[in-house]
Amino acid sequence: MENAPLDHRRHPYRDDLAAAYLKDQVRAARFADPVPARVCSEVLSIQARPESGAMQISELLFGENVAIYEQRDDWAWVQGALDGYVGYVRAGGLSLDTLPPPTHLVSARLSHLFSQPTIKDPPVGRVTLGARLNVASISGKFARLDDGRHLIASHIRTINAPETDLVDVALRNLGAPYLWGGRSSLGLDCSGLVQVAVQAIGGEPPRDSDMQRDELGQNAPKPADMRDLRRGDIVYFPGHCMIADGAGKLVHANATHMAVTHEPVETVFARTRGGYGSVTHVRRWPA
Repeated sequence: MENAPLDHRRHPYRDDLAAAYLKDQVRAARFADPVPARVCSEVLSIQARPESGAMQISELLFGENVAIYEQRDDWAWVQGALDGYVGYVRAGGLSLDTLPPPTHLVSARLSHLFSQPTIKDPPVGRVTLGARLNVASISGKFARLDDGRHLIASHIRTINAPETDLVDVALRNLGAPYLWGGRSSLGLDCSGLVQVAVQAIGGEPPRDSDMQRDELGQNAPKPADMRDLRRGDIVYFPGHCMIADGAGKLVHANATHMAVTHEPVETVFARTRGGYGSVTHVRRWPA
């Protein structure tokens, strides 16, 4: 029996082109070595095709690294470094400059960037929860980035100091709009919310809910009573995922409210086909 084909979402290969590291695994007309780049826009849409109207399948955040395997005109075919996700992005959102590894992460839901260390100037940009930054110095209330811009120092944390509470991170996005393929605090989908929250506590979760369902952390027992879900349990039923707060509620980005909500478990499963019985997996990070 032949091996199952590699998942195109996490392996850069097409009939005409593939990543060089896949040379022994796939067939392609030619193979390309990666060109390293870093996201320089606040959020960069990953799309299914190199077309302005193509479906958004994920997003990259400011400061994340990617490998470019092809660039044509305004589009680049890339693979994200954090989760391996593959797709097309606008090339203008990438920088080819060689930069040191990021030093800090944005821990606030959103932070404005200023040209000077004062909140009275108009902002010159913004960064979202989970964005990666190169901080040159911190003085008083402000941190200065290596590009000369400034932001509030209490809105960031060092990259080697993960947070400890998955639920607390998820709740910072409460009320954020639902966005298909979104993983920034400007808009998230269900697995995007789970991913950025788990990343904040030091995990390396995959992107989509089916991947997370099978790979994230470890399987946890599904309690007989839905109110017994533990704080931080990640609950999956077909096409959706949620984070339990341990007090009888679930945090999730959902298309019912088109927002991130914090709802009683009974409310969620009352409108779910199959109710609590539809839950297929409970995952836990850390185990």
